[in-house]
Amino acid sequence: MWRGMFGHADRGLVRGGTLGTNQRHRKGVTMTGRERILHLLRGPVAARIRFTFPGAGGTVTISPVSFRHVANHIESGHISIVFTNALPAGVGGQYISGTPNQLMVQPIIGRVEEGLILHECTHAVFDVTRTPVVANDDEAASYVVDALYFRMTGLRHPRWNVISHARAGQVADLLLKQYAEGTHGIPAVDPTAWTVLKATVMFRPNYRFGPAGLLGTLLGSQYPHDG
Repeated sequence: MWRGMFGHADRGLVRGGTLGTNQRHRKGVTMTGRERILHLLRGPVAARIRFTFPGAGGTVTISPVSFRHVANHIESGHISIVFTNALPAGVGGQYISGTPNQLMVQPIIGRVEEGLILHECTHAVFDVTRTPVVANDDEAASYVVDALYFRMTGLRHPRWNVISHARAGQVADLLLKQYAEGTHGIPAVDPTAWTVLKATVMFRPNYRFGPAGLLGTLLGSQYPHDG
């Protein structure tokens, strides 16, 4: 089953940057797109992303270990990567659970694409770790991850101000406040901001009638989490 994660929401993301190809130079070495994703998942920004949220079966945790799991699955071939400019209109990326699992993303230009990749990789986290979360939580957590990345890398807010990203940004801001205060352990999302984000996702046109929408949430619908 595929997940078209951003749908119309991605239209509010303004792309830009100095990199016009899917390669990047790091310490004199040119990285391929695949290598950039691995570096992103194991890099210093992803290493700071951590939070918990309440799931139907208990507390769910996103941490740097989560992203390293995905990187390991990419290296082992359990997750394949497809770079494409032929995604459906308004869709920023897709994670497809299957054999193998597939991460479909646009060529990396800059921070926008990197944040969207982390969003999709959050869906991959729940799949490869077989974490039973409802689709609405799955989406909300993925939005929080991309919002944290955008915030941490200084992406200007007007470039990601579509309502779902904006609501996720409010969750991210409260988490960043806890990071700055040195909260012990992995901080929990603010319950009110999290609930508002979940409701926003639930009623977005691109999710409304799917597993992450109102009916899907009431039925406890999940995306595949079969590894």
